[in-house]
Amino acid sequence: MKRILLAAGLALAGCQSAPGPVAAPSCSLPAATVLEESGDPHAANGRLLQVWEVADDPALWGEGEPVSDGYRDFREKVAARAIETDPVKLLQASPSTGSDRANNALVVSRAADWIRPAGCFEKLLVGYQHARVDTFVAPTEFMTMVLRSADGARLRIYFYTINQDGIGRVGPVSEPVLADVAQGWRIVLGMHSHVFHPGQPLLDGILAPSVPDADFNANFAASGGMQAAWITNGVHTVRIPAEAFGAFRRE
Repeated sequence: MKRILLAAGLALAGCQSAPGPVAAPSCSLPAATVLEESGDPHAANGRLLQVWEVADDPALWGEGEPVSDGYRDFREKVAARAIETDPVKLLQASPSTGSDRANNALVVSRAADWIRPAGCFEKLLVGYQHARVDTFVAPTEFMTMVLRSADGARLRIYFYTINQDGIGRVGPVSEPVLADVAQGWRIVLGMHSHVFHPGQPLLDGILAPSVPDADFNANFAASGGMQAAWITNGVHTVRIPAEAFGAFRRE
């Protein structure tokens, strides 16, 4: 009997000490180098172009949570508003017409392959922009271009916003990116945000490229070798490989 009790006790102890699931590592970025800045960073038309140059840390591409008070606030506000975040439902509810509607439908048809929960990198940059201008006060977009060095060891991450619900001219960011490409850097991806719109649920977080987006993607793949285009709403991200760019309507 004592032997049975001892064995049971050891088994129980083993169960109690079994490790739980390991959380994915968090990600962060150091202070950036500001290339251009004007206006109030927390108001409309606050313009910012900056770049980070960092080691290619696997945590950036993982599923962890970012070191970001801005992102934490963003997710709390998404939860408090109980808004629809299912990416396919948002695409299907969109009032887009014509070519934009066709592009939405293409993403829906490939949703299982292309759409994933937002990763640490996307969350980090969504939190960064949300800290500039609260998404649920005035929705604003950003774009980023990620380049990898020729030896694969380092990243250059360009971030651009004009604190508007759109990006406008992309020249300010595309010009330094193409200059880097000429020096041997490779464009891993281009990403921008399609955000939630308070009081306008039909415009919320549509994860498909508009006609201008599709045109930019195709042109940048041709001129700079861009490997993928991502669109994020901070909850989910669509990751479109360059080989699919030609399937999207551009006019």
